[in-house]
Amino acid sequence: MYYALMLLQASPDDVVREMERLQRNFTFLNGGLWVAWLILVVYVLMMVGRERKLKREIAGLKAMLEDKPRS
Repeated sequence: MYYALMLLQASPDDVVREMERLQRNFTFLNGGLWVAWLILVVYVLMMVGRERKLKREIAGLKAMLEDKPRS
């Protein structure tokens, strides 16, 4: 309601300036979201790589234990 009253009192130049400001803010928000998603994807891919490496190490250790003569 408050914004509606402000729009009635605003000049066309004020409205255009406010729309440009909102568009610029939206552009920054959109860029920030893209960066956040990119960081998340890189992090997930790094975790997948670490998991695969650990699985290989565990398989190697199991193989070493199976090959070890029992006393």
